[in-house]
Amino acid sequence: MEQAEEVVVVYEAGPLGYVLYRALKARGVKCYVCAPDSGEQQRKRRKNNAIDTRNLTSKLFNYLNGNEGALQLVRVPTETQEQARLASRQHDQLVEDRKRLGAKGNALLLSQGFGSWKNWWRPKAFSRLSQLVPEWLKEMLQSWVDLLRGLDEKIRPAKAALAKRCRGPRPKGAGAISLVQLQSEVLDWGLYPNRRKIGCLAGMVPSEWSTGDNQWRGSITKVGVPAIRRIITEMVWRMILFQPQYKAVQKWQEVLRGTNRALKKKAVVAIGRQLMVDLWRLQTGRVNAQELNLVMIGG
Repeated sequence: MEQAEEVVVVYEAGPLGYVLYRALKARGVKCYVCAPDSGEQQRKRRKNNAIDTRNLTSKLFNYLNGNEGALQLVRVPTETQEQARLASRQHDQLVEDRKRLGAKGNALLLSQGFGSWKNWWRPKAFSRLSQLVPEWLKEMLQSWVDLLRGLDEKIRPAKAALAKRCRGPRPKGAGAISLVQLQSEVLDWGLYPNRRKIGCLAGMVPSEWSTGDNQWRGSITKVGVPAIRRIITEMVWRMILFQPQYKAVQKWQEVLRGTNRALKKKAVVAIGRQLMVDLWRLQTGRVNAQELNLVMIGG
């Protein structure tokens, strides 16, 4: 009696999310989710469903036959992890919407000679502003005021909810919200076996073009998760302020005290890469805070 062949499915991460993955898995179907790769189609300027299907099928065949690099698999979160990540990203989207609308109003004020106003829509600032600008300009600004204040009302509880999810001690300056958001993007620190893997997740490893004895390394690849790179970069600036004794900060102290902006940017990237690795080492018990000269707070 012939044994039934195993059904294997692959699809690219996108609008479908992971609902299809979970539905197939619940029915005993082996499913892979991979990162979208349209580089070849863009080069040839040809893309349609038939081409995508052939490419994915070919890559899946190679992957199942031992070529692990054929598919760039996506880390599929649990439903709980996905909900936490969505809450974190929604907070960032609300903040971005507020920044965008606030900038529109500020640009209008600048264009009419009233200068730049920080948080111009908030009651105290808008009350002062209303006495200075003509009525027509006030009416235009008012169109954005209600939207911006509504966003403020949404952002405050979202920020508080994120902060409440922070548990245990944390490095001073890292920020409770930042750590919670970082955790929601990483999903599980234990998934990564070495420092290069966790560095790649942030896209903070140098690009490389080497052959034979010739080696060339350039700027960071930025192929990781953009949200992680943003969170880590924000953390670095706070770590420089609150944890000057941290080993990674100490290493670049001379550059940070200097005036060369390009070198400072390089220093921040280098510290960020090391911070990402050190947080991974802390979370997985590979090192303790004392070994890194880190001051911990909370508990």
